[in-house]
Amino acid sequence: MLRRLLTYALCYYLTVAVYAYEVPKAKIDVFHTKGFEVSIPDEEGITLFAFHGKLNEEMDGLEAGTWARDITKAKNGRWTFRDKNTKLKLGDTLYYWTYVIYNGLGYREDDGVYVVNEYADPLANTGNGMNNGGVGLIDVRKEHNEHNENCRSTPSLRNGAELRCANQLIFDDDFNGSRLDQNKWTAERRFSTKPDYEYVLYLDDASDVLQVRNGMVTIKPKLTTAHFQQHPKSLRAVYDLGEKCTGRQNSEECVRDGAATSFISIPPFITAQFSTKHHFSFKYGRVEIRAKLPRANWVFPQLWLQPVNEKYGGVDYQSGQMRIAFSYVNDTQMQLFGGLIVNANSNWRWKKLCEFPNAHQHDLGNNFHVYSLIWMEQSISVAVDNVEYCNFNPDNNGALANLNEDDEELPNRDSLKKGSKLAPFDQEFYITLGYGIGGVNDFKEGLYAWQPEKPWENRNPHAMNTLLKKVEPNLNQWLEFGELLIDYVKVYAI
Repeated sequence: MLRRLLTYALCYYLTVAVYAYEVPKAKIDVFHTKGFEVSIPDEEGITLFAFHGKLNEEMDGLEAGTWARDITKAKNGRWTFRDKNTKLKLGDTLYYWTYVIYNGLGYREDDGVYVVNEYADPLANTGNGMNNGGVGLIDVRKEHNEHNENCRSTPSLRNGAELRCANQLIFDDDFNGSRLDQNKWTAERRFSTKPDYEYVLYLDDASDVLQVRNGMVTIKPKLTTAHFQQHPKSLRAVYDLGEKCTGRQNSEECVRDGAATSFISIPPFITAQFSTKHHFSFKYGRVEIRAKLPRANWVFPQLWLQPVNEKYGGVDYQSGQMRIAFSYVNDTQMQLFGGLIVNANSNWRWKKLCEFPNAHQHDLGNNFHVYSLIWMEQSISVAVDNVEYCNFNPDNNGALANLNEDDEELPNRDSLKKGSKLAPFDQEFYITLGYGIGGVNDFKEGLYAWQPEKPWENRNPHAMNTLLKKVEPNLNQWLEFGELLIDYVKVYAI
């Protein structure tokens, strides 16, 4: 009986304590230059205010967080936590909880989420505040409150996990280090292979091909013979990329015979390619890449999204590829494309790719531009500097599975039918960035009246050497403006 009375008394005490006081709404001000403030108004009875938070990473329960500060004195009528050094960007997300001692008892605001949508005036001290959670005693966890005025729900996924807020930044790299961040990127070390057989060898240790400096990534190709400092005839031996090869061991991705003909000999050019595979993938989001594209004949940038799991087929892009930007030079003008690839075969390859109109008027090869892809649950669109030029909406155009070309259906149509109308683009994808040259598919014969004349035929077994002989005598002139420069990559939830 006594135990029951004590239990009732405790429950009554907790109820009174919870409803007797409500932690004031946390006001968050983020400043454009750097720094932010989190504050609550002062009132009689408050003797301590504490802030615990992390940037772009959810709190694990009541962990201390990156920021963990007790404020013991109010100033100018507010209890304020200040960070003067951290630069928050639009789309960044603060995850936090606050703690207040009021009349000797501790109360919390749990599961706080704040997405940076605008900057405050540091002189006016006006910002966007919001109430992101419930209030409870410090030793009582409250269930997360989904009603957050600064946090709209999102269908986006990151590495298979649900995300909390739309417009939150879920991936970001400004390339401010001296090398690729190995926690974000894996550089490829492999021979190019099917379906496109671009005429390149991707290496991860060619320091003059891939460089990270001055806050950006630069990729500029070189001759394979120059890299290995060998005469062309010396490359006619078997070359094995070893255990560090990122392709399938003992396959043509890792081992090549220089004496072989056709597309499985040693490529004449070395470039670079790197991806977030094994680090970051997502489903539905907005990708922004600020880049300056290479301006040279027969080369192309690789600003792509590729599938994590090849659910709809493992060959010929049957599980899809999204091209954020793909360009080449014809005569002196750049042509830019973006959109979707559902099959590598030339009959299908260009069905859902769009050409950016009047690309030559936008000076794409001389200046930086922001190339973006917006991937929604029901549509995918591509834009340059926020100017949309390609949009696919299955409700308007029919499901991708229903594509038809000369009365032929996609080879994996039955598999696509099992997915959504957007299939194969209803699975998680990862980011791939790189530099390609030539190949058997990307420079379609008959697509344009190529100027200068295209020096190789796609299916000719000697195509690689034909292109090499064309560009090698004037290599420096050919690649004078042939660098690919990438300033940043950002991905936001939608």
